[in-house]
Amino acid sequence: MKALKRWLCTFLALLLIFGSVSIAATAAETEDVIIGSVKISGPFGSDWQEQTYYYSDDYFRTSGKEVNEHLVTMSALSTFYLRNRADDPATAFSTILKHIGFSDIVAEELDVMTADSIGTLIGRKTVDGVPVIAVMIRGDDYETEWAANFLAGVSGDITGFSDAADKVVERIGAYLLSRGIKHAKYWVSGYSRSGAVANLVGRTLNENLDSFATTADDIYVYTYEAPRCTDSPAAFENIHNFIDSNDPIPAVYPAVWPAERNGVDLEIGDTNATIMSKRFALTDPYLQDFRETNLSAFVSELTELLGEKIDRRTYAEILEEPVSDFVEMFFSLSQEDRTALMEFAQAVGKEIQNDPCLISTAVQVLFDTTSETTANSIVKLVTDNIDAVVKRDGKPIGDEDFEKITALIRPLVQTLMPVIDADKLTEFDDGETAIFYHLCTAIANAGDIIAYHFNYNVFERLKMLDSYYSRRDVGILGGADGNG
Repeated sequence: MKALKRWLCTFLALLLIFGSVSIAATAAETEDVIIGSVKISGPFGSDWQEQTYYYSDDYFRTSGKEVNEHLVTMSALSTFYLRNRADDPATAFSTILKHIGFSDIVAEELDVMTADSIGTLIGRKTVDGVPVIAVMIRGDDYETEWAANFLAGVSGDITGFSDAADKVVERIGAYLLSRGIKHAKYWVSGYSRSGAVANLVGRTLNENLDSFATTADDIYVYTYEAPRCTDSPAAFENIHNFIDSNDPIPAVYPAVWPAERNGVDLEIGDTNATIMSKRFALTDPYLQDFRETNLSAFVSELTELLGEKIDRRTYAEILEEPVSDFVEMFFSLSQEDRTALMEFAQAVGKEIQNDPCLISTAVQVLFDTTSETTANSIVKLVTDNIDAVVKRDGKPIGDEDFEKITALIRPLVQTLMPVIDADKLTEFDDGETAIFYHLCTAIANAGDIIAYHFNYNVFERLKMLDSYYSRRDVGILGGADGNG
């Protein structure tokens, strides 16, 4: 009897094992899953990490209005991978699309980084007789394109994003026309800057279905950590925006301007994340008091404060051009010049700290924040110490580029004065007050805050939404090299 029981247990165990293999193999045949891997980088091109992707034509057999958990991660890796760091980026970054069966791939501006460029890959694959047009937009490692991110305009779509979106739409139109495509599905993906661009491209597709030979069910737009991009959003169900409220980038531009994204926002990440707030207070030792604060709530408060005190027209007319010029200049510099400029900034900071006028200027800011006299005092404090360092060490970069730094000082002070005034003595629920709470906390925690935006961190949060990354039988579908 014991032998019989042991035999039955063994038989049942084998039955379960082979039953599991049979189920997984059937799923593989139904979904036709292609598995591969690529490396995406951490901050500033460092800490490259290999990530696995899973693709199936089934993703495009249901309506684009439905969120597909696997297309979420597939789309993310497709755009995270699209960078500029390659001898032949058009060939290098076509790897994923080619592996999953897309062909006729056209690259635009992947080897270009200027203030008005936008890198894209466009390719196609026929699924059930209908071409799926993949539109992958570079969202990382674009350097000088950062300059366009600061161009808002006084109304309508955010200029720096809409100009880029217009380029992408033109490329899609030219692709269709040159190939005589009469009906198509669209797979559009973008991250950060390119997420905002993809969002606007998605709206254009939805508003011009006949022109792009498609339907609302055949549009699949996935964006990640996209900044707000328009003052007249449309709630298209096929535009899916994945947003972490701990990340400040999606909070740009401020909602109160108004500014928003098209489509539907979907929250990812942990809203319980915290940072150490740095509350400068006259009553505390060394003028500072460290306390734990909720990061998501802090980001919301900070962006609301900025939006309420800096309206869109003021920003567009006073600040956006000098900021954009400075950013374009900075990314146009050699690495050696960038290092020299950063060292110069540190030297100026030390000079300001040792300047006897610092205390009197700080007191003036506290008691008379909004006057032109106070603004002049701040500008003088900064420029006098810049001149002192230049006299001692010389200019870190050429005259023309250096002028873009000095040209930024007054508009920056002029625009931020209302924010400084509102934040100079912040009062909390417990009645406590702190000096410059939001600004000082943002600066003190800048590294920890911006880490939530880095693509490899975003992808770790996205993987939690995809069962392929947690299923035990996924290995049966094929190895990470895609050979089955």
